[in-house]
Amino acid sequence: MLTTFKNGLAKHESGTYHYCFRLNGKQYKGSTRATDMVTARKVLEEKRREALLGKPVLTGSVMTVSDLVAEWVRTHERTVSWQHQKSVRDVAKNWIVPSVGRKPFGQVTTGMVADIRNAVLEKGLKPATANHVLRVVSLLWNYAVDAGYLEALPFKVKPLRIQKQPRAIVPATSLKRFLAAVDQEAQNQHVRVILRVMIGLGLRESEALGMRWEWFDIPNQTYTVGKAKGKEARVLPVPSWLMQSILEMPKPQISEWVFPSALDGKPHRAQFCKKVLQRVCAKLKLGNVTQHRLRATFASLHAEAGTPVTEIQGMLGHKNIATTMIYVETSLDAKRKAQDALSLKLGLA
Repeated sequence: MLTTFKNGLAKHESGTYHYCFRLNGKQYKGSTRATDMVTARKVLEEKRREALLGKPVLTGSVMTVSDLVAEWVRTHERTVSWQHQKSVRDVAKNWIVPSVGRKPFGQVTTGMVADIRNAVLEKGLKPATANHVLRVVSLLWNYAVDAGYLEALPFKVKPLRIQKQPRAIVPATSLKRFLAAVDQEAQNQHVRVILRVMIGLGLRESEALGMRWEWFDIPNQTYTVGKAKGKEARVLPVPSWLMQSILEMPKPQISEWVFPSALDGKPHRAQFCKKVLQRVCAKLKLGNVTQHRLRATFASLHAEAGTPVTEIQGMLGHKNIATTMIYVETSLDAKRKAQDALSLKLGLA
C-alpha cells in the first residue's frame, strides 16, 4: 500500500519507493526499486529527464543494464558495422548481463565492473580480452551519459597494463612468396587482387571491398578513397604492379564496383578473403596475419624503405601520428641493418 505521493515519491509497504509525475498531460508512474530516498530521487530525476527528451520511460521499473544493452543495439544497428555490433553483443551476453544484467545501470559500481574484469581473467583468458570487455562496458555507459540518462560514469576501472608483443605482418623478404602462394590458393581472382590492394595501398578491408571505378584516375595512376572511416577522402598513388593487376581482371559486365559479387553485383561481404589468407599464412608460417595486419604490412614496408612517418600517416588516413606508429612493425632484418650501419659509421665494424 502506498502513502500519499510527496514531491513525486511515495514509499510502498515493501520498503521501495515508487514515483509518479505528470508531463504534458501524460502520467508516468512506477517503481524506483530503491529503498533509500537519495537513490529514489535520482531515479525520479532520470525519469523526468527521459520524458522531457522524449525518450521511452520504462513504466513500472528502473532501466536495467540489460535494457541499456538492448537500447544501444537498437539505436546503433544502422550506424556501426555488424562486426562492431557482434562484438558488443557477445561481450554483453557472456560477461556483462550474467553479472549485472538485472541491476539499474546507474547503480553499477567500480567493484562490480572490476569483478567482471576479474571473471574474464579467472577463465584463463588473456589480459587483452579483459581490457576489451572493459572497453565495451565503458562504451555502453558512455552512451548512457550521452543520452542524458547519467551525468557521469558511476565507476572508474583502469585497463590492465600489457606488455606489447610484436604482431604478425608479411615481411619484405617473404612478400613475393606470399603473393605467389595467394595465387595458388585463391580460385577467385578478386581475392588475389584485393589482398594485393590492402598491401599496396594500405586500405582497410571495407575500403578495399568497396572500391569504385569512378574513384580511379588511371592516366595519373591514383585512387581516391571516397568512403573512409575518418570521413575524409585521401588520394593515393597506385604503384604500377598493382595497377596492372587491377586492370588485368576480367570485366564480364559493367559495374560501378571494382570487385562486384557474382551473386548480386554488390561488393563482397566482410571476411571475403579470410580463408585464403589463413591458408597462405599457415603454409608460409607467417603467424596470424589478418586482413587488418596487411594494412600494418603496408605501413611497415614503407617504414623500412625510409618513407617519412608523416607520409605513411597521410596514406593511412590517420589524424594522429601516434596511431600510425602502432601500425609500424620493424622486422629483425631491418633492425640488424640499422645496427650494422651505426657500427660502420662509428668505425666499430
